[in-house]
Amino acid sequence: MNNGILISAGMFAAIAYMASPASAGDASSAVANMAKKDAARVEAASNVTSSQAHSANTNGLQGQLEARGVVMPNAEVTLGAGLALKIDEMPFKAGQAFKTGDTLIKFNCGRQQADLRGAKANLNKAATLHRGKRRLKSRGAAGNQEVREAAADMAIASATVDGLRAVISLCTITAPFDGHVVERHAESHEIPAANAPLLTVVDDSSLELDLIVPSTWLRWVKKGSTFEFTADELGETYQASVDRMGAKIDAVSQTIKITGKFIKRPPNILAGMSGTAKFSPPTN
Repeated sequence: MNNGILISAGMFAAIAYMASPASAGDASSAVANMAKKDAARVEAASNVTSSQAHSANTNGLQGQLEARGVVMPNAEVTLGAGLALKIDEMPFKAGQAFKTGDTLIKFNCGRQQADLRGAKANLNKAATLHRGKRRLKSRGAAGNQEVREAAADMAIASATVDGLRAVISLCTITAPFDGHVVERHAESHEIPAANAPLLTVVDDSSLELDLIVPSTWLRWVKKGSTFEFTADELGETYQASVDRMGAKIDAVSQTIKITGKFIKRPPNILAGMSGTAKFSPPTN
């Protein structure tokens, strides 16, 4: 529309010049005045557009901003076999709850226990011999070398006992926390290889929310900021707050990880659920 007005002004000048050469100065003045009016209209239109854009951006900031998140457990552990031994018991199945100290896996360690009994007997024998050598030395019937050798034999026997006790401590795996069994990787009566995974357990006594948000949110997001989290699997919305801020920004994606927690633990939320977090940034 503005271009059309400018063209009309040019045509008007040409007609005025052809009709009356003496009035060319007046025509030029008229064209200049019309051009000024057109420029004012363009400037006014630009100001209106800029104002509308600024208003739209401001309104967008004042609305809710969304970020995707995942529900994470407090801890998830895969328990492994310290020894290649037969499994005697695995009492808990997938999905079952357990308490701290409950026996999760028990191996058949009959041979190791028998070895320990023998090692203890050797330790008692070595200790008795050492005491005898010391008494003989006090009476002049034994030398320092004999006493040192007896002491070394006793130390070796003691180390053997300690080693077997450490092995036997691996025969029973107890629960390190309250939680649930996620998956069984072996069954009773199997003989898994050493260090093979046997049982995955999860500590879901407290759940966290892992969110990836734009780094520009750091202008207003901080520890304690509240937000709403809607779980995709349940379609329900829960109140949460920011518990920890990430220590580093991803320079490529310009995002940062923040960790949230539910203000009140929902009874039906499970680790691994995903959903949308909605934040309401400050308006000022």
